[in-house]
Amino acid sequence: MTGMLVWLLAASLQASEVEHKRGDFRYFVAPEPAFVVRQPLPDAWDATAPGAKGAPWRFWLYDRQVDRRQGRDEAYVEYAYEASTASLLGDAGRYQIDFNPEYQRLTIHRVELRRNGAWEDRLLPDHISLARREGRFEEDLADGQVTALIVLDDIRVNDVVRFGYTIAGSNPVLEGQASDSMAFAWRNPLLDARLRVLHDPGTAIDVYRVKGVPEPVLRNSDTASEATIHAHGLPVVVYEDNYPVWFDPYPRAQVSAKRSWSDVVAWAMPLYPADDSLPADLEQRIAEWRKLPTPEARLTAALRAVQDEVRYFGVEMGQNTHRPVPPMDTWRRRRGDCKDKAYLLTTILARLGIAAAPALVSTDSGRLILDFKPSAYVFNHVIVRAELAGKPVWVDPTLSQQGGDPTRYDLSRYGAALPVRDGVVALETIAPPAGAIAGVEVAERYAHAPDGNGVRLDISTVYRGSSADHIRKSQASERRDEMARRYAEFYRKRFGELRMVEEPRISDDREANIIKVEESYLLAAPFEATSAATKALSVRADALDSLAALPPSLSRTGPLYFGTPGKYRQEVQFTIPDQWSPTFGKESKHLKAAAFDYRREAGVEGRNARIVHELEVKDYDIHAAGTASHLEEMRKVRDSLSATLRFRVPASLDDAERGKRLKDLLKSVLEEGDGG
Repeated sequence: MTGMLVWLLAASLQASEVEHKRGDFRYFVAPEPAFVVRQPLPDAWDATAPGAKGAPWRFWLYDRQVDRRQGRDEAYVEYAYEASTASLLGDAGRYQIDFNPEYQRLTIHRVELRRNGAWEDRLLPDHISLARREGRFEEDLADGQVTALIVLDDIRVNDVVRFGYTIAGSNPVLEGQASDSMAFAWRNPLLDARLRVLHDPGTAIDVYRVKGVPEPVLRNSDTASEATIHAHGLPVVVYEDNYPVWFDPYPRAQVSAKRSWSDVVAWAMPLYPADDSLPADLEQRIAEWRKLPTPEARLTAALRAVQDEVRYFGVEMGQNTHRPVPPMDTWRRRRGDCKDKAYLLTTILARLGIAAAPALVSTDSGRLILDFKPSAYVFNHVIVRAELAGKPVWVDPTLSQQGGDPTRYDLSRYGAALPVRDGVVALETIAPPAGAIAGVEVAERYAHAPDGNGVRLDISTVYRGSSADHIRKSQASERRDEMARRYAEFYRKRFGELRMVEEPRISDDREANIIKVEESYLLAAPFEATSAATKALSVRADALDSLAALPPSLSRTGPLYFGTPGKYRQEVQFTIPDQWSPTFGKESKHLKAAAFDYRREAGVEGRNARIVHELEVKDYDIHAAGTASHLEEMRKVRDSLSATLRFRVPASLDDAERGKRLKDLLKSVLEEGDGG
């Protein structure tokens, strides 16, 4: 009898399901799946919960329930929110749902609105559009995602909007790796949040939770192993911005079937089988690379070819999200995403006698994944772990225009990686290599032109390490004349009219990873006349400016991202004309905190006025306890980057210059009149 009732219920639900097509895509309208247990929505907001007063936007409910029994992979979402100001009605009146029709099916259960205590049905299937938007195409990725866009008419302040839908199906390449993660507080008040996950009976469940997420309720029955986490009235998260990649400010939970990192490796290894079939032209290149004198040189040659000759572009649809294409195809197409390029490079390195393996990392979470429960879901990027002289060498084949020695590349911001090779049972921390070099050194030289017309400015800028990589990539995508114009405009904004003496000269020692840029300008009138007998030249250490920038939030409870470790230096030198007298003397300043050391030295030697700024960045990030002292000192650094060099000048010289400017002005007016 029970079986008959279940069959009748299933038949009834199927009969009530309606398909709606939009071109090549479709979605369905139907009641909730049988496994769903709906969370009631209260009539009024809890007066003791955050958001009870004065919140312009409130989330009443975020309920996510997932059925992973017998490979069903159905994810149900119920979502309710309220806008309390008219300016937010535009956001409140639209909602989008993303899914991949290649292996997923969208079913919408309800679109409702509560006004004055009464619920209204707002589900209008004919008004729901489906479109393949390829929102990541500009990031060189095509993922096949389709968006269902729901737009509501007649939405008003304090209406509560509620959506319910299910996305059924998951990428088959990730079979056995399911993991469900959810934040339990947001930047706006959230009254109730629930994550409920069902696995097959007898499945051992692992849970990761942080920042006040309640303990899960675990239930085992004949029908399911179930984990439920429910949070009510959690505090609003104040998002402070400029966080390190490894820090997540939100209360979060992850629920998955219990597995080990070796299980994830076992899943990944078949995706990267040994492959000896390579195109003839690549075979010829490999034969040439084998003749190079050292393993380091062979690794460098292979890496440069994959980085610079195979452009980054990913078609991440279906199993291609995690299964790379064969190395032969990647080389022939001269394009591929991270996993394609990693697979190609490890295949080449194997032919060169260098042990290497693809390594899974997370660019979103960095070393935070060391705390996560094992799952392929936690990774979003693939790099390569090579081995030279028994030591790991981490390289990223998706980066282009890198220079220098790969054994000194610093990929420590990726935090931890899972190498895809036999015997790996744990994540491996990516440590910064000894002697990693980064930095910028700028020398500005000011001197009056020999004919007395203007001031000659010569700038020499030297980029090292990752700073050189960045500028090399930028220059590779820009015309020289555009770059020259941009450089000149930078100084024109500071000093007014100028003339470029010659095009910028660029030298690139890629092996040492050092780029030098030399510029020369003739400044028409860079001085400010602060009085009849005083001239002033304003200068600034622009090379340190971005590092000394203060974050949007100075009052912090979380850590702070600072910058790339390295040495940054800017020297300003002004050749003092005869009969000019500097009004300043020797000066020295030293500021420091845990993550930096700054020095400023100023003075006059003979006929040269000189200011030197030096900033050594010691660490990428500042932990929460050190942010206050760091920002206090960095504010002082920022104030120290600007300086004004003041000089006393004879009145006769000042009169002569004013006369010359007047003549130049009259000449300009006459020339304009002749042209008219």
